[in-house]
Amino acid sequence: MADDHDLRARAMTAVQFAEEGYAAVSLFDSERVSAAAGDIAEHIDRMAGALYLPFEQSCPEAPLTERIDRIYARERSVANLLRVALCTDAHRGERLQALANDPRLIAVAEELSGRALAGKIVRVRASIACFPEHRHAWHSDVARDDGTGCGKVVVTAWIPLSDAGPANGGLEIAARRQPAPLASEGDDGYEIPEWRLAGLPRVQPECPAGTALFLDRFTPHRTLAAQATRFALVVWMKAA
Repeated sequence: MADDHDLRARAMTAVQFAEEGYAAVSLFDSERVSAAAGDIAEHIDRMAGALYLPFEQSCPEAPLTERIDRIYARERSVANLLRVALCTDAHRGERLQALANDPRLIAVAEELSGRALAGKIVRVRASIACFPEHRHAWHSDVARDDGTGCGKVVVTAWIPLSDAGPANGGLEIAARRQPAPLASEGDDGYEIPEWRLAGLPRVQPECPAGTALFLDRFTPHRTLAAQATRFALVVWMKAA
């Protein structure tokens, strides 16, 4: 009976992805995902320890979800340096790499997309209250369907490292699978203008820690504001 239930759930998930361009799948143990955020905390310590600024002024006592905001209140440039460093290199942490390389991740992505996948790009992304200008506006992960570089991405897995949703830095999605990107050559920075999304339903899925939110490459989405910093591991998977 449990197997039949699992099969029905997987079939419904596949239908949702095919029609709406996204699907949230409970994939990992929540404690494992939360522990992986420790790689980010260690990376902040490593970077802060290499600066002329005294380490104590990097707010090491603060919770990870508040630390960059507290640093920003004292030293804005240092907070921005740490933000860039996290988004550039923190994904190399051992626990984060274990999530990105978990075979279940690509298995689900291949099942949803119906395509063989090989190769990926992995990064940490964050919604940080003190840096609202760095929240992603409406975009799709493939904005130019030219078959090269980012154009080879088929499916994205967005894995929040804490509970994420409408009130805490989740994603908003224009829920309808698209045959092509909605951004045009004239759109600045590949941002999708609001008028191109007219008539599309908007959803803001709840994604508890342990969830992987899979997005089709042309699905429009944007980052929602967060009261406390929300980190996510993002895996862009490419066609084989």
